[in-house]
Amino acid sequence: MLGRRRFLSLATAGVGLAGIGVLGVTGCSSSSDAASGTTDKLDYIKPTDPEVAAAEAARSSTGRTVAYALTAGLGTVDLGGRFVDTWTYGTGALAPEIRSTASDTVRVSVTNSLPSDTSIHWHGIRIRNDMDGVPPVTQDAIVPGSTFEYSFVAPDPGTYWYHSHSGLQADRGLFGALIVEDPDDTSGADADAVLVLDDWVDGMGTSPEAVMAALNPDLHGGGHAGHGGANVPIPVGADEATVATALTSTGHGDSQALGGMTQHIAYPMHLINGRPPNDPAVVEAAPGSRLRLRIVNAGAETPYRFAVAGHRMTIIAVDGYDVVPTEADAILVGMAQRYDVMVTVASGAWPIVAAVEGRPGYASTVLRTTDAAPLTDPDVGGSIPELGRELVLESSLRPAAKTVLTPKSPDRDYQVDLLQAGDRYVWAMAGADAGKLVMKQGERVRITMNNTSTMWHPMHTHGHTFAVPEYGGLRRDTVNVLPGTSLAIEFDADNPGEWMFHCHNAYHFEAGMTANLMYIR
Repeated sequence: MLGRRRFLSLATAGVGLAGIGVLGVTGCSSSSDAASGTTDKLDYIKPTDPEVAAAEAARSSTGRTVAYALTAGLGTVDLGGRFVDTWTYGTGALAPEIRSTASDTVRVSVTNSLPSDTSIHWHGIRIRNDMDGVPPVTQDAIVPGSTFEYSFVAPDPGTYWYHSHSGLQADRGLFGALIVEDPDDTSGADADAVLVLDDWVDGMGTSPEAVMAALNPDLHGGGHAGHGGANVPIPVGADEATVATALTSTGHGDSQALGGMTQHIAYPMHLINGRPPNDPAVVEAAPGSRLRLRIVNAGAETPYRFAVAGHRMTIIAVDGYDVVPTEADAILVGMAQRYDVMVTVASGAWPIVAAVEGRPGYASTVLRTTDAAPLTDPDVGGSIPELGRELVLESSLRPAAKTVLTPKSPDRDYQVDLLQAGDRYVWAMAGADAGKLVMKQGERVRITMNNTSTMWHPMHTHGHTFAVPEYGGLRRDTVNVLPGTSLAIEFDADNPGEWMFHCHNAYHFEAGMTANLMYIR
């Protein structure tokens, strides 16, 4: 079995992978002919080609630039009184928030002080291809001791995020929120607050790489429960491999909403804005105000059921695109997905809970009005009544009229299978079309994902937001495909280059569940 990064390197170099025998299926070759299946006839648009620069130049621009500097390095972070060594951008378990206005240029200088190559992917942004942050596909990796400057127009308002796209680094502290404000906002919000949800394992007696090795020793050679985490018995003094094995051997959870098994890893801690339940980053608001909560699931493997005690929520956007306002008590947020919800803040101090879907564990914080006293014990536990009330799933949402794709018959119609190799921790995107997802600018592309596995997958396209016809054309960049089901997405090929299309369960991705979207002339 090839490691994912080697697999991508071969694909980018133009090596045909169909014969390598990975699961006995077609791999994600970037050099297959959509018409004939041959590997040397198509004229691909690469990240450095003039079409990429032309697409960026055609985007509306305010002429303003917002500039940030990040340094990825080793650090020790305080997780509610437990100090853990990890990799961060220097500000704890969560990177600095980046904000711009739609059509601003975002310029971020990234210095690598890690002992390993790194990168940053700007998740959900309709970005120029050479800034997408996916080595070796769209750029060379940022090697230790070097600096790379990302510069791109952020064309669309909404809630986005950024994270390392190198190995399992995003399951450490290398991620943060990216908010693109709407100069013509009509939400009526008096204020907003960003809530970044995360599952945490690094430094808790083990590491993401050790966890991957426990799941699949062929790929990666092969603590102690914290507040809000799963109750996993781990021997005192256990090494990383023993801890990782314990965390991956405690049952897989079950959720009717997700069609069965939820995940493989019993994370020992869950965070909101880099803080555990016993030490929350409190959200303050004026009583009676309309508060927009921008919720980002930055977890590597955990779906969260989210609710605010004492409040109904109105869902107003997902993945940066407005929806028909929909009331809910609770929402289910898959990995990499974002929800914007409005609450009218009642006077008092109210728990905000993100409960692990289908198994024990939770992250929490507190919504407190300016006229209320602090809670004596901020860790209120992982259960509030709203979590068991009306749960609104993404399948029930509908797009706002301004976000609907213009009706058009697909110019290209592909089928891709999502599968697991028996009972091994090996995942793939397979089938006759998986290695030849090519398109030309201006085309409408339809991809139907057939999930033949027994687990759900949050599927993400780089550089494009798609419509989900089955959900009335709901716009997303990450959608949950349930086991034993098929789900189609459609998008306009309006952003040339080489793009990844993959499962955003970080461990499924690392174990092979990825393909490429390729533009041709």
